[in-house]
Formats: sequence, C-alpha cells, structure tokens
Amino acid sequence: MTAMHEDSMKKYIKAVGIRIITDVKGYGVAVAAVLLYAVAVNLIFHAFCPLVILSGFPCPGCGVSRATLCFMTGRWQSAWQMNPVIFPIVLFAAYFCLCRYLLGRKVKGAKTGIAVILVLLFVVYCLRMYFYFPDRIPYVYEEENVLARIFPFYEQILHEYGIL
Repeated sequence: MTAMHEDSMKKYIKAVGIRIITDVKGYGVAVAAVLLYAVAVNLIFHAFCPLVILSGFPCPGCGVSRATLCFMTGRWQSAWQMNPVIFPIVLFAAYFCLCRYLLGRKVKGAKTGIAVILVLLFVVYCLRMYFYFPDRIPYVYEEENVLARIFPFYEQILHEYGIL
C-alpha cells in the first residue's frame, strides 16, 4: 500500500468516525431515554411495549426486538417467525448506514423506506393477529396489563365480544 493511499484511507476512516460520533452526540439523549425506559418498564411490568403494558395486546412491532437478536445470531428462520419484517428493516438499515456513514451522502428515499416498513409491519400484524392470536408467541395476550388491573371487568368484556 502506498503512502498516499494509506493517507487517504486514514482520512476516510476519520471522516466515517466523525459522522458516527456526530450522530451519537446528536441522538445520545434520546437513546439514553429509550434505554432508561426499557430498563424501568422491564423491571416494573416485565415487558417493553407500551401497548402490551397498557392493554395486554401485542403491537404491530411485536417480535421485532427478538427477531433482531435472532437475525444477528444467524437464526434466520426464528427471526422470520418472530417478525418477518426484520428482513426489510435490516436491508433499510444497511442502506441507511452505507449512504450516511460510508458514502457521506444524504439517504435518498428514507421517508419512503420508513413508510414502507411501517405499512409492512401493520399488514403482517393484521394477518398474524387474525391467524395466530392468542395462541402463538409473540401474538399472545398478556394478562398482567394496566387496564386489567384498573378495571376488573376488562377481560370479561374481551371474552364477551370473542376477542379472547
């Protein structure tokens, strides 16, 4: 490797690092707040999702965290079973990181990509709630929820209307 090529590689790596550090500094408080929320609600409610905590019902993003862990450890089938939208999420995240950090460009189509992922999450949620609820993890009803604690008749109403 020539000295000139080595010098340009060092500059490139430094530029990538600066872009990453800038984002970490810019979003650090938000990330810290989410982590604090996650720890607090897991200690109190043994769940992460606000919808599960409040109503006992899974949300459209249900299974994405577990799918991410499965994906990162190479368990593709388990990731698909937890939430198949993890695959477009990972593709979008890779595209985002490539553009923003490695190429130093604006991420074209970011809003469209996020919108597509949100629509996919909702469609998969509706299908899975129809076919799997309440018998298949992660699409199960959590009995220890806020509404059930506050209103003793909450679960009775859910049973009367055939929801549970």
